[in-house]
Amino acid sequence: MGFLRRQGSWLMLLIVWAGWFGAAHAVCTGPQAMAAALRAHPTTANAIQLGGWFASHNQFQCAVETFQNALKADPNSAQLNYLEALALVGAGKPQAALPALQESIRLQPDVLKPHLLLATVEEQSGHPDLADAEWKKALAIDPHSDIVLDGLSSELLARKDYIGVIGLLQHAPRTETLTLHLAEALEALNFVDGANDVLLEAMKLAPDSLPLANAESVVLIKKRSYNEAVKLLGYMTARHPENRAADLQYLRILVMTQHNDLARPLGLKLLAQTPHDWEVLYLNGVLDHAVGDFPKAKEHLQESVAQAPEFFYSRYYLGVVLVALHEYKDAEENLQKAIDLGDTDPKVHYELALALHGVGEIDRATQQLQQYQDLKKGEEDDLEAASQAAQADGELAAGKVPDAILHYRQACDKAPGKAAYKYKLAMALHKTADLDSERTELEAAVKLDPRYAAAQKELGYLLARGGDAPGAVEHFQMAVQAAPAWVDAWINLAAELAVEAHFPEARKAVEMALRLDPDNPQARELSNRIANDPAAQRVQP
Repeated sequence: MGFLRRQGSWLMLLIVWAGWFGAAHAVCTGPQAMAAALRAHPTTANAIQLGGWFASHNQFQCAVETFQNALKADPNSAQLNYLEALALVGAGKPQAALPALQESIRLQPDVLKPHLLLATVEEQSGHPDLADAEWKKALAIDPHSDIVLDGLSSELLARKDYIGVIGLLQHAPRTETLTLHLAEALEALNFVDGANDVLLEAMKLAPDSLPLANAESVVLIKKRSYNEAVKLLGYMTARHPENRAADLQYLRILVMTQHNDLARPLGLKLLAQTPHDWEVLYLNGVLDHAVGDFPKAKEHLQESVAQAPEFFYSRYYLGVVLVALHEYKDAEENLQKAIDLGDTDPKVHYELALALHGVGEIDRATQQLQQYQDLKKGEEDDLEAASQAAQADGELAAGKVPDAILHYRQACDKAPGKAAYKYKLAMALHKTADLDSERTELEAAVKLDPRYAAAQKELGYLLARGGDAPGAVEHFQMAVQAAPAWVDAWINLAAELAVEAHFPEARKAVEMALRLDPDNPQARELSNRIANDPAAQRVQP
């Protein structure tokens, strides 16, 4: 039965009995004293006591019958209707539970639990709009309920309404589940720093939480803070000894960062525990290769590929190992498959060149070697550009603006396709009041990457200062499309739309800013200005 979304679901908190799932009953055999009390005094309270006992002993149909009989005498009991529905859900009949659940809500619309159960039944039945309506009713009853916030944010995440999640949870308590939902929404909208902030805030309250630590390690890897990720996950494995999930996450980052001395014993430990897990086999194969044990690496990687044939990293490392073992034909097959599956590392072309040379295909080997050299050159240029940009960052922070401009230009020359360097150059030029050059670099940045939200916003701001409101609106719109959770960009868009007297659109933009940040003073002030503007009042939305 797939009714519960996940183990440990908040829905279990609704259950007033110990059990949930059970086999069908043959005969309703409850405690004689409870049954006798109900026969002698067929009250709602006695029915609830006996029905609750049946449910706690997995006799859900008996519980249903008990509550249904009680409802004949007390049809206006919201509690009995709710408990009948809950028992039907426990019996695996969620659709049959709907009439009793809806009646319970009709009788007592301000009671929270029936709305929660109805929302979950509708969600699991494939009716997201109906579920959403119930979650919102529950939120109106108790806007601070962790259970409601969990359920509604889960529903919004399932529909990829990330802005809705952020608006709902940004001021919510930093519980584990709510923080994970908020961080997921922020990451989905490329607000990695925002996700990092909320996770760190939650980890101050729950420093030993594995789910929070795992989520934070992913953020740190995206930020290229590899040593911090290693340190964090090492701490978590020490705090949670013999926890396989913690060990596996730690092993991943150790292998990624080539901490082979630490990774080797952990890899062997996990392999002993789960000898046929494809990922554990892959990670051990990489470590076998690192220490030169090519036969063992081949064994582990071949089994990993057999279980997960679409994972190109396993294909790549198997190809490398087969080249080392002079098994060139099989190496060619796996390396080519890695490329077909999306491997973009220059090294895969170098290894494929070796395999092709081994099978005598010299022309193809030469082509692959040339491709490797071209990609490697581009990689080296990218590294040099990053070095120049990093030097410029330090110079700009120290107030050495001319030096920073020089090194940003050098970074742009080395990596002409990198929009970020042109944006940084534009920000340095802004400090010299060279607005024409700043605009040139911003326009180049957004041409290279139209979804570069920061560059679109700054270009819009520059155009707004120059009196080009239509141009500013265009770029602010691009900014919010690329970063729909960016409050400042929505505020800027709303302001420029108001300048253009596009009041309905301006209202919508400022409403979005307030949805994301209800307490934002700039958004509130702008909203009030638009509402009180006589011209805006003449143009109804």
